[in-house]
Amino acid sequence: MLIKENLRELKTLSVSEQNVANNILSLGVEIKDMSIRELAKIAYSSTSAVTRLCNKLGFKGYKDFKEAFLDEEKYLKGYFSKVDANVPFNKDDNLARVCNSVVHLYEETSNDTLSLIDYQMLIHAITLLVKAKNIHVICIGVGLEFAKVFADRMMRIGKKVIISDNPNFQYYYAYHACKDDCFIIVSYTGTTQRTKLYFEKIVSSPASSILITSVGENSLSKRADVTLRMTTREKLYSNIGSFSSSVSIMLIFDLLYSAVFHKDYEQNFNLKKQISKDYEPYRVSSNEVMNEE
Repeated sequence: MLIKENLRELKTLSVSEQNVANNILSLGVEIKDMSIRELAKIAYSSTSAVTRLCNKLGFKGYKDFKEAFLDEEKYLKGYFSKVDANVPFNKDDNLARVCNSVVHLYEETSNDTLSLIDYQMLIHAITLLVKAKNIHVICIGVGLEFAKVFADRMMRIGKKVIISDNPNFQYYYAYHACKDDCFIIVSYTGTTQRTKLYFEKIVSSPASSILITSVGENSLSKRADVTLRMTTREKLYSNIGSFSSSVSIMLIFDLLYSAVFHKDYEQNFNLKKQISKDYEPYRVSSNEVMNEE
């Protein structure tokens, strides 16, 4: 959940803490040069109330909170200046405009997703995937379809990927997780009860975990071995088609596969071509562009 959302929705705040939260929401990036005393004064509160609020949001103190809040504000103001991720086109738009809007949304989402990549985290994720004997993907909804494409590609280069749309099976895999397993967990909010149940089993086991989730902190992000952030622009329900989150998930899976492939480029390329030829020896096309030399 985004820090701004947390500030709006926290229910256990005192009057002083609520005043601080309201002022932070009103001031936004203006808190950049404010000390804790200055913020407390503007909010007609105390420095201890500011600190308590930061603690309730999961931060050690005002300094940590301010840094994370400003990073979030910077992210939210980047990209998507020309297209709404929730409603990229309107009922009065003509067909050409609808198509252009969706294409532009894809471009913005791709750039946004790339900007969120922490390369140290990505390198760690690749190390875990290369090391693992079994890669499990835990997700629901359209993410499963992207996971299946990821699995197909990975298995062509000799990496075993296990996916199931059966929630019972997902739980069994998580329950019996071992040191040879690496789990990729996809969760936009990080708050789905079933996903949290699976996650608890995974992180309490010797298995490694890669979490793909939204910007901001949630109950899962601090405990995964690796956290990769997806584009976070959509409302939970008020969107035309979850275009942005879908594209972002697909791109992250593509980046993971590409990075694993790149680790042993020549061998993986030869293996991928050979298995395709063996499986589909008579595959040809009337289009010269598609035919092999």
